[in-house]
Amino acid sequence: MIIESLEVTSNFQYLWLKKVVDVDLTKHCAKCLIGTYSDHVNAKDKSFHDIELPDGIYYLCGVAYPYRYENNFHLAFRPRKGHTIDYTDNGIHVIIKDAWGLPFSTDDVSPFLSNGEPCKTYDKKTYYTCRNYQFAHLFDKQLR
Repeated sequence: MIIESLEVTSNFQYLWLKKVVDVDLTKHCAKCLIGTYSDHVNAKDKSFHDIELPDGIYYLCGVAYPYRYENNFHLAFRPRKGHTIDYTDNGIHVIIKDAWGLPFSTDDVSPFLSNGEPCKTYDKKTYYTCRNYQFAHLFDKQLR
């Protein structure tokens, strides 16, 4: 996969890309997604090009500045040869070659973990409204 272009026209307090290898559903926001942050994406710069990514599942997140929940940016994706993501939302336009987007929503949040155990945080509003947490549930159920 390669991020051919990532153009930022809005202000973000945080802008990060993480390779997700596991999740911790006792947490929300970035802490629920376990993995390594990319050094190639940050909130200071406005333009990124030709970022080669090893195969894996990734989450690209922008936290708006000034903070407004509805102005945040979220995109989860995984490798898929021959497919290109061309996505624009909330002041970010990204083109990722050989990748496939992974849609997620509050519908992915479940009262049970993939191992059958109860999820003790699924009904807390600060958790189930968090899009990182929603994706973490999708990961737990379908992407492990």
